[in-house]
Amino acid sequence: MNEIEKEELIHKLKRTVVQMPAAGTVPVNYSKKDIDKIIPHRAPFALINKIHAVNLKDGLIEVSSFVNPDDIVFKGHFPGMPVYPGVMQIESMGQAGLCMAYFLKNNTTVIAPDSTPVKGLFTRVHNAGFNKSVLPGNNMIIRVKSIEDDDFMGLMSAQVLVNDEICSHSILEVYYS
Repeated sequence: MNEIEKEELIHKLKRTVVQMPAAGTVPVNYSKKDIDKIIPHRAPFALINKIHAVNLKDGLIEVSSFVNPDDIVFKGHFPGMPVYPGVMQIESMGQAGLCMAYFLKNNTTVIAPDSTPVKGLFTRVHNAGFNKSVLPGNNMIIRVKSIEDDDFMGLMSAQVLVNDEICSHSILEVYYS
């Protein structure tokens, strides 16, 4: 992806909600127990609660993450006016991206009982932006689109939505280990 393409994508991510296309999208209903089989994150840092839809053809996934009002992070960010930290939103996007990588690498929308987690390290946030606050009790819908993916690395765009409004967006790079 060259710089011009990246700038165009960033502009679009800020303003246009990524849609899950009808053709090729498979509705799924995967829970935390299923997600634990495909990514290595664990409590208290496992942020994805459900996977709702996967589109292998277009490299898209939709997941959700409930922002627990009792999360300890709200004690210090910001007392009296709590806001879910941007870094946690980016981490949620990254975890959703690893879920997408699992489905792409296995060329399936099924999480098998013997699945093993995708191991990856996010090495770069090419861009991150924040349009609206995510508040305690919000249910974040996270949509990730794979831009590039091979055995070595992945590049993906992502959005966090609350009530169909873009709260944050990013372009992330992951190195698969």
